[in-house]
Amino acid sequence: MKLSVMLLAVLTWLTCMPARAADYYILGVQDYVKNPILVVRDYEGLTAYLSKVLKKPVRVESVKTYDDYMKKAAAKRFDFMYAPPSMIMKANLTAGYEPVAKIPGLLSGSFMALSDANIAFPEDMKGKRIGFYEKDAMITQLALVEIKSMGFDPATYFKSITYYSDSNAVINALQYKLIDVGVANSSLFNVWTNRGYNLNLVLQGKGVPHLTFAVRGDLPAATKQLVAQALLKAHTDKDGQDYFKFSSFTNFEPAKVSDYDEMVKFLGITK
Repeated sequence: MKLSVMLLAVLTWLTCMPARAADYYILGVQDYVKNPILVVRDYEGLTAYLSKVLKKPVRVESVKTYDDYMKKAAAKRFDFMYAPPSMIMKANLTAGYEPVAKIPGLLSGSFMALSDANIAFPEDMKGKRIGFYEKDAMITQLALVEIKSMGFDPATYFKSITYYSDSNAVINALQYKLIDVGVANSSLFNVWTNRGYNLNLVLQGKGVPHLTFAVRGDLPAATKQLVAQALLKAHTDKDGQDYFKFSSFTNFEPAKVSDYDEMVKFLGITK
């Protein structure tokens, strides 16, 4: 009898509970290292701006691993996604997410070594210890495909391959001479050089589109259009400006699926 009462109470609660989709939108992002609370702060300006435009709250959901992020995307857990384009295009192929805006410029992998390491050209990397951040990270995948496109097998070309938790671990490993070559995105190479690290740029990898914002393909067309238009104007809004100031980006530009055709082919992204 007690069990029946409990089941009835649970069913009543589920029936009365409002649907999530009617309450707020979920913006899915992926971060290997940061505490979810810090990730929410990173996107506070952007979500406040979108909430205002859409007249419904937009909440950030941070996912730690690439696999979990893509599983949630495949299940259409997110209304919006904001991530490196390799992840966005994987979600496009598996679940129909549509890119609508991106950060201007290109992302690419920079192979770098300390100036006193006598590693100045790609051939100098043969037999050396190399370090990447996160095996599934787009910059890592770009770098590995770059080596393969040169006709080399990374597993035999390098003495050892190490994957670290984040980009800071890569520069630290270089400084402590735990690795001979490190790979990070090109903007980080510039930042580290400006900070006084004595680095040689050994090889600049292929450039691909920057961070990309995508919407669920089955959202109403009016909603998708509103989001796309809002992102292009985000830098003119006080909340949007807060995001750009915090992230060091300046604005969004339009994005469409065809912008990523070359990258999808280069990385071999499939369902």
